[in-house]
Amino acid sequence: MLADPASIAAQAPPPALVVIVDDDPFVRAATSSLVRAFGWQARAFASASEFFAANVAPRMQCLVCDIHMEALDGIGLLARLQEDGCHVPTVFITALTSESVRRRALHQGALCVLDKPIDAAELEDWMRRALKETAAEG
Repeated sequence: MLADPASIAAQAPPPALVVIVDDDPFVRAATSSLVRAFGWQARAFASASEFFAANVAPRMQCLVCDIHMEALDGIGLLARLQEDGCHVPTVFITALTSESVRRRALHQGALCVLDKPIDAAELEDWMRRALKETAAEG
């Protein structure tokens, strides 16, 4: 007997949640659209404080985050997540990169640091790696 397609869909896990934190509204919108086009859920935030207030960290499988933001920067955001026991695969994006900032980000545990403007195929590749890492841990 064949299973009912509706019951199969109901049993399927929800798409992965990718969180985007970037103070540039255009980058947030474009990155969110890309994430959805790849078939994942996207939640976008303008700042680290907005992100922490939403309490989505326990549900996210990947973080795409700007490095240079007001108040708490992306590397500080990742450090705080880690201090709270949340270890999420992280892809940093930045318009202003230096070798020392890139080293700091990777030392903090980021998967990579991508330069803006973002190449969609490269971002998709890194997010897929991040989600595979999350799946392997879960």
